[in-house]
Amino acid sequence: MKEKRILNALERVDEQYIEEAAPAKQKSKKPVWVIWVAAAACLCLAVGIAVPRLIDMFHNKGGAPFQTHDGPDSLAQEIASLEFNGAFYEATDIPEALERYGLPSVITENMAGEHLSYLEPNGDAGYKESATETDIELLEYTPASCRGVYIIRDRNKYLAALFCNILLLDDNSSTGMETLYGFYGIESPDDIVSITEVDWNRGKAVGNAVTGKSEIAAFYALSISLTSYGNNDFQKIVFDGIPEDRQVKAHTEFANDLRVIRIETKDGLRFYIKVHPSFGWIYGDGTLSYYQIDAQMTDWLSNNLNK
Repeated sequence: MKEKRILNALERVDEQYIEEAAPAKQKSKKPVWVIWVAAAACLCLAVGIAVPRLIDMFHNKGGAPFQTHDGPDSLAQEIASLEFNGAFYEATDIPEALERYGLPSVITENMAGEHLSYLEPNGDAGYKESATETDIELLEYTPASCRGVYIIRDRNKYLAALFCNILLLDDNSSTGMETLYGFYGIESPDDIVSITEVDWNRGKAVGNAVTGKSEIAAFYALSISLTSYGNNDFQKIVFDGIPEDRQVKAHTEFANDLRVIRIETKDGLRFYIKVHPSFGWIYGDGTLSYYQIDAQMTDWLSNNLNK
């Protein structure tokens, strides 16, 4: 019944916020990749719904249909799926998408570093690892060597594989914010150069960036100390005490109570976390985990964002 209430609420909420209101329902330990026109969307049913960020970004902008580069024999599509080393990625060469995540607008051969794996078509408009040598490779991203970004060489085309989310063991697993930071090479607050509230649909800053070392250090320390919750526990805490006839409204209100924070690393990479201030929660897209905001984090957000 709860899933039905949530789906009804989604008709009133922007599609990009589905994962904020939808409870997880484990159907498979394997990922399911949904094709939207010619592109693969990151839809992981192992632990819940991970809305495809890049697909959603350009769908909301009303862009033209995606095109393949080299005909039906090439997988170098504008957006394609990849599962690698316990995480899901979206591979793309769309300039606007690359710039939003802090990469150059064009991926070139000189950005490709150490070989990590050979890839092959997965039969679902995406890639998978190959046990044998192929003409598709997964490579390190030389300007910022980390798990947040890789390079895919698909024959003579180069794409960026952008981190989407980790694969958790079940629908109530969770992990700390430091796991997300680790994907982008952040080991201390010194690895962060700015924290900025943004309008996600437009990709534009809202207010001034936080660049002071003391403010960044405080945010880092507070964020990694927050208690993480899996989807099931989060749903129980936030929604189980609400009467049946108010469930749809409650989920809609949560989804709409959204502020997006962009974090930029010293290597120029950018990633995003979602804050629901009225409800007192942070959602980490990459970790598929929820973090309950404490009084100190509430004060930091109030004092530093949108100023």
